Amino acid sequence: MAAVIGAETTPTIGAVFISEHWAKEAQLATRKEQVLAGTVDTQYDSVMSSGATLHIAHVLNQGVTAKSDNTLVIADAQTPTNQDITVSRYMYTATNWQSIVQKQADIVDLNKIAGQFGYALQGQVETDLAGLPDGLSTNIVGVFGQELTMDQWEEIWQKMQVGLAPRDNRTAWLSSAAISAWRKLGVTISSDYSKTGFGALDAGTIGQFLGFRMVESQYLESPAAGQHDCVVFHRDQFGLIRQQQPKVERERILLDLADLVVAWELFTTYETEIIAETAATETLTDAFGVWVKTV
Repeated sequence: MAAVIGAETTPTIGAVFISEHWAKEAQLATRKEQVLAGTVDTQYDSVMSSGATLHIAHVLNQGVTAKSDNTLVIADAQTPTNQDITVSRYMYTATNWQSIVQKQADIVDLNKIAGQFGYALQGQVETDLAGLPDGLSTNIVGVFGQELTMDQWEEIWQKMQVGLAPRDNRTAWLSSAAISAWRKLGVTISSDYSKTGFGALDAGTIGQFLGFRMVESQYLESPAAGQHDCVVFHRDQFGLIRQQQPKVERERILLDLADLVVAWELFTTYETEIIAETAATETLTDAFGVWVKTV
């Protein structure tokens, strides 16, 4: 056996001879799927190309009166109001790079950072939309921290029916935990009962259930661990007005020897006032939606 000589050149001693390398591709931060904006009413985008406030007039159902002989016709004396919506969410994101950094950086450049702007701004829209469910007061189903039962799903469907929400364009915003609970109901993924939920186990995909388009979102508000504000609604219950789509602008700041890149948008989210069916009387509700308290 050879004798131990000692005085080796260890990695510590030889550190000056060992090169280090940077990967040419930077690792981007993870992203949430942005799906909520595509499920709400956006019909007023073109109307609000300018101005700050949108007024939506209300039209009430007419009352009916029996006509007796030798009596005068009395017209309905309606006093409808209107809903006012103000576009006020003026949001931006920005970065400011010195010229020396732009010249020397060879892994991440200014354009790659600016490429993150769209996700950031759309994320604010999704966050604002996710804040709408707990504003509903007419219909509330479920208990925070508890999975929904089939009876509760039927209760949600009944409330949408009684609220006279149109059958088309109904959507459910659900947390991942609520989706898992939905799968465990059994009938939701059995081909004996549903065709659209057939891939729920094999591919983890979800389709429609009770006429609701099932949408999973990581943006939904969570009052506490294991709790989420979920919702079932018709498209007309929630709205989004985007007066200015994300716009990117770049300016050379000579006094700083830097480039400032800003992306900004102007929008608002809102809950539509639903006019109850009651004839000749204005009763405002939010009956086209159900606030679902669950996991």
